[in-house]
Amino acid sequence: MNYKWLLLLLTLTASAVNAQSYQSSIEIIEQFDDVKLVAFIRESDLENYPQWNPMKEAPPLTISKVIKAVHDYHKKNNAELAAETVNEIELKKMTRHEKYWHYLVKIKVNGDDNSRYQVYVVLLNGKVIPALTETESYK
Repeated sequence: MNYKWLLLLLTLTASAVNAQSYQSSIEIIEQFDDVKLVAFIRESDLENYPQWNPMKEAPPLTISKVIKAVHDYHKKNNAELAAETVNEIELKKMTRHEKYWHYLVKIKVNGDDNSRYQVYVVLLNGKVIPALTETESYK
């Protein structure tokens, strides 16, 4: 068997899979209390995205719908979200996207006194994206 053809076939297959899985994304880097967070939003998530002008109208996604979206995200991943786990919610503008806003939601992961927190980015269309967090080091 000619291994050159097999290698060429494998290379073409791998590059086709890579091209399909690649989607351009928007990187959100935020400071949320003492935590630095990063989240990646696919460009396709911003199609038909509600634009919001805070001087003219109320946000298209209410706080109760934000909490429900995070709760539904946890339920889909087989984890229950207790009512007292929501610690903080903040509404922020996306950098380099003038009328695009998003919520940051900070929740407790475990209920004891040494709680860890998870931060989610909730888009105004209701999509929930878990953020990668990094605690700021003390200098």
